[in-house]
Amino acid sequence: MSQPNEQVSAAPLRIDGVSDLDPEGHIPLEQLTNGTTIRIPRWPRFPGPPDPGEAPHFSILYIYWNQNSVETLLYERTYTYVDDRPEFTFPLTAQQMSAEGTALIYYVLEGYDGNFDRSERRQLTIRHAPLSPPEFPSATLHGYLNCNTLPPIWEKILISILPETVFRERDEFILEWQGFATLNGQPPELTPKYEIPKTLSVNDASKGFIMEILFVPYVKPMVDEDSAVAQYRLVRNGIVVARSEKGYVKIDRKLSGSPPCGGWP
Repeated sequence: MSQPNEQVSAAPLRIDGVSDLDPEGHIPLEQLTNGTTIRIPRWPRFPGPPDPGEAPHFSILYIYWNQNSVETLLYERTYTYVDDRPEFTFPLTAQQMSAEGTALIYYVLEGYDGNFDRSERRQLTIRHAPLSPPEFPSATLHGYLNCNTLPPIWEKILISILPETVFRERDEFILEWQGFATLNGQPPELTPKYEIPKTLSVNDASKGFIMEILFVPYVKPMVDEDSAVAQYRLVRNGIVVARSEKGYVKIDRKLSGSPPCGGWP
């Protein structure tokens, strides 16, 4: 139905959960998992009531999905004046968003007079897999941070964040950190879940970066055979566009016959 030489003359569609300010259209994992909604505003040439004795005018709406050079017609609907409303909504299911990569979505209106209006093609980025977990470069081969850790554990610990293709300059990076009284990151909790924000620079986005976690208040509650869990989310224009896997580290600050290095909590 769509022709290459058609001009863009219809209003843009919107996808719930996708920021209008994100040109790459990252779909949050929650929407990828549960599905989302396509929203198309009422168009100016929506058919009105017919004159007496006339057949009702109509519009035909086509919604297209293009991915991997394959174009699919998602929906075709015919509307008359009895269907008039401010907005038209359509489900975009998890199955329809199941393939990784980028897709284009747009719609075409066919009027009763044979004229066509096409919306701009909206790019969507689909990524189901979580990002790489935070790493602990100072941990031992057995995954421990202890009194021999450098830098000294009673000062700070280091967390390494690998570069990801989704990273962009000025993205808001939010590290989530929590300590536990077990070796496997399971309750009981020793700390609240802290959130440590950072705005990404060009170098951060392209090369990755190291975050420093201060001993107080983040690490000191963990003393003997405890652990911590680190995970981050990436926020762009107020929308979470990606989340990492969890990174785990064991923490043991005890010293034989002495108080723990860094002191008691």
